[in-house]
Amino acid sequence: MVLGALIQLLASCVGIVGSFFFAIGVVRQTTEAMARLSHTYWDANPHLPAVLAAQKADYIFGGGLILTAFALQLGSFFATGTAPVLSGTQATVAPWLALAGTTGVFLLGRLASVRLAGKYEREVRAWMEKEQQVHEQKRKAELEARRNAI
Repeated sequence: MVLGALIQLLASCVGIVGSFFFAIGVVRQTTEAMARLSHTYWDANPHLPAVLAAQKADYIFGGGLILTAFALQLGSFFATGTAPVLSGTQATVAPWLALAGTTGVFLLGRLASVRLAGKYEREVRAWMEKEQQVHEQKRKAELEARRNAI
């Protein structure tokens, strides 16, 4: 194996490990964690749930694609054979098809990411509303207890 191929093999392995850590960080960002970040002690930031939801959705799709890219790169070292896969004409068209496919995957991924972000935002806002109701009930109970104590 030549030095360049060895470096490429090591880079793909490091990329896969890095992608896993990236994915772990995204998965640990739960709806409750996003809601707690958005909801301060006294009030809530109405803009933060949408931002955090979009960030998580984008990270899920981006991280998945990065992991796939590194896995494909690693998989290329297991591919054997020297026979050409594409003919001359096909090889000429392949970059254009790759460009069109990349654009299509991006647009579909973006659409799916926006929809997933909407789902997360609804969950975060629902958690915040529930938490707000719990605080209101506690505050009313405390007021009632003070009134009864007087």
